[in-house]
Amino acid sequence: MKDTDLAQIALTQDHTGAIANPIYLSTACQHPHLGQSTGYDYTRTKNPTRSTFEEAFAKLEKGVASFATSSGMAAIQLICNLFKPGDEILVAFDLYGGTFRLFDFYEQQYGVKFIYVDFLDYEEVEKTITPQTKALFIEPISNAQMIEIDIEPYYVLSKKHHLLTIIDNTFLTPYLSTPLEEGADIVLHSSDKVYRRP
Repeated sequence: MKDTDLAQIALTQDHTGAIANPIYLSTACQHPHLGQSTGYDYTRTKNPTRSTFEEAFAKLEKGVASFATSSGMAAIQLICNLFKPGDEILVAFDLYGGTFRLFDFYEQQYGVKFIYVDFLDYEEVEKTITPQTKALFIEPISNAQMIEIDIEPYYVLSKKHHLLTIIDNTFLTPYLSTPLEEGADIVLHSSDKVYRRP
C-alpha cells in the first residue's frame, strides 16, 4: 500500500490536463466575492502547494493532519510550545546537535526542562519519570551516531504514565516506519535531509 500511496501523491486532474500539482508562487489569493473564501488568503498562513505537501505527509504517516514548517528545527520549536515552565521532556543523550542547542535555549529562556537519559536502558528511563514529565522525545535512529533505539516499549511506557511520545522520524521516513500507527502522538521530519533530490 505504501508504494501506491507514494506513487499517487500530488497527482491532480485540473482543467489544463496537467497531472502534477503546480507550485503556486502567489503571496496572496483573491476571493470570488465579499464573504466568500477560497480557503486561501496569504501564503504565510496557507498555500495550495503547501496544502498538497501537508496532505501527502499526513497520508504517508497515517495521520489525521500535518503541518509544514520552514525547517525541522522550526517543527521542533513549534512542538516545544506545547509545554509550559516546569514541564519535563525526557530525551536521549545522543540526538541531533541542533536539537540539543534548541532544547538548551528553551530550558534557559522558557523553563521547560529537558532531561537527558539513556534510551537504550528502559528501566533507567522509567525511573527518571516524575509527575512533571510530560513527554518522551525520541530519534529512533540518532543523528549523528546512528544509534538505533527500540521505540515500541516506549509507546507502552508513555501510555502508562500519560505522556506524549514525540518521534523524530527523519532517518526512517514513513516508508520504513509509521510511528503514529505504532503508538506515537507526534511525528516530525526534517524533510530536506532525505526527501530532496540530488
